[in-house]
Amino acid sequence: MGNIEFNVKPYKGPKTRRTAKILFVLAAITFLIFSPFLGAPKHMGSNGMPALALFLLSVALWGTKLIPPAITSMIVIVMSPLLGILDFKAVAGGLGNEVIWLIIAMLMMGTAMEEHSVDKRIAYNILIAARGSVRKTVVLFIVTSFVLTFFIPNAMGRVSVLLPIAIGLVKCIDSRYGNVHKLIMLTITFVPYITTISLITSAGGSIYAAGLFNSLLGFEWNYFGWMLLMLPIVFATLILFGITLVRMFPPEISIINGNLGYFYEERRKLGFISFSEIKLLVLYLMLFILWVTKGITHMSIAMSAVLVSILLFLPGINILEWKSTVKKIDWGIPFIFAAGFAIANTLERGGVIQWIFYGKRYVETLPVSGLVLVTMLGFILIRIGFTNYTAMVAAFLPVAFKLAEGASYNPIWFGMVCTIASSIGYLLPSQTVGGMTVFALGFYDMKDFFVTGFILTIIIMVVTLLAAFFYWPLMGLNVY
Repeated sequence: MGNIEFNVKPYKGPKTRRTAKILFVLAAITFLIFSPFLGAPKHMGSNGMPALALFLLSVALWGTKLIPPAITSMIVIVMSPLLGILDFKAVAGGLGNEVIWLIIAMLMMGTAMEEHSVDKRIAYNILIAARGSVRKTVVLFIVTSFVLTFFIPNAMGRVSVLLPIAIGLVKCIDSRYGNVHKLIMLTITFVPYITTISLITSAGGSIYAAGLFNSLLGFEWNYFGWMLLMLPIVFATLILFGITLVRMFPPEISIINGNLGYFYEERRKLGFISFSEIKLLVLYLMLFILWVTKGITHMSIAMSAVLVSILLFLPGINILEWKSTVKKIDWGIPFIFAAGFAIANTLERGGVIQWIFYGKRYVETLPVSGLVLVTMLGFILIRIGFTNYTAMVAAFLPVAFKLAEGASYNPIWFGMVCTIASSIGYLLPSQTVGGMTVFALGFYDMKDFFVTGFILTIIIMVVTLLAAFFYWPLMGLNVY
């Protein structure tokens, strides 16, 4: 990003928190060791306690990130056979699930977008439209983040595009105007994560959730159907968040002197749009058409994505070079997805899911609104310990399905509510990598983050509940 440089020290939190994480993991390991010798509760299978213990260990390790998430995933894949719950062929087979092919294809598409700076070109052209207005700049940062959702399949990737641009802009603003700094940086912190639910392909957790709906419920989401349900929630949340943010931190100035010059200069450095960029945009258009015409082509979302990603490397197109591309993709992601499928199958085979189902008498007397509210709050509190939306979905969405079935509610409807709840990680910087990264720069303090995140959490909860009970049934997704 030109001559802009910044150093980020990861937010680690107090030492007492790390000690608590270690104790939590040690407790989970102890439970796993003794689980084969513990008697299973009524309605749970003989391998139920080891399955439950492995689930809790995976939650502890994914949530605390004391070891890399990919290594945790490999532990899960190995331990299930060692505990005699599933054979290794069954758990390793998760790597062949089409959801994994979808995420790999989208990571390749995102790599192409980054390598040819198409994302930055889009961002600069949108932000130039603000013409120096502070409020318009905030609005257009929100719009830019949403537009990037169609091209970059993870929130941190979107933060990585917008953060250097925001820092360059803030450098043009006098330090006396602290609220303007906060407005811009809090927008960069939260908006890329608000949009994670908008599309099936907007985040790994959304992709994985769609896979669980298919594998556990036999329901296949299409690209347009998911978007039709989720976009109104995202739009309403973004509008309310933008209004709230400006009221919380009223800008001291209305016009930012010099920001247009910065954006024009950075766009000039990109040069004229290249033939490779045009080819890439054509491929994205082709992919979008394949997704929305799935009913005609009968090609799954994953198959369409893999087909288009292959074209990136073919002679005559040559948008990406294979050897450099494989170095840029996080190959630990497929292991996380495979482990998620392994956890779901382990809980099923161990009888834990059946045991939860028999607990329906504790929830079936609750009104549906009460059950949904309690479940959302539970997911949000549990999410405090997670920095990974995908891991949260993998660990708890199968449980939500059974809870809905036990209470005689539509598990697809309930599962979508829980998918949204799994994405809500706005209370502490440590809940997201992007949150830690931007918070560490020091443009706002912990109070600013928590208060903004708390209000945002309330907003998205209210909007989700209203949409789930009143809008989704109109679209054919009913409560029962």
